[in-house]
Amino acid sequence: MRSISGGGKQVFTHKNPKLKPYTVSIDDYDLIILGGPVWAGSPAPALQSFLGETKIRGKKLGLFVCHGGGKGKALDTLKALLPGNTIAGETDFVNPAKQDRGTVAKQVGEWVGTL
Repeated sequence: MRSISGGGKQVFTHKNPKLKPYTVSIDDYDLIILGGPVWAGSPAPALQSFLGETKIRGKKLGLFVCHGGGKGKALDTLKALLPGNTIAGETDFVNPAKQDRGTVAKQVGEWVGTL
């Protein structure tokens, strides 16, 4: 049996990493776009750390996830971590680095149009 280490272990143990200090002021923005990779059906642990440390309320949000095998409940998890906001649009990108650029650009354009 193989052991899980690093980021994969964080997903299964629900222990999110400590982030380096950052100076983002969420209050300065009306529209916030959040997203990242899907790890084992969940948003990446670093994104979950950010959302746990940063209180985002009363904002218009665009959400996205990127994945190779399936988005799992990643978008649902993101929405649950962001109560009190308006989800203007959401999408998932399947293997975007391996897709035709025109196809990905079209998907991005359609998603951005919802925001």
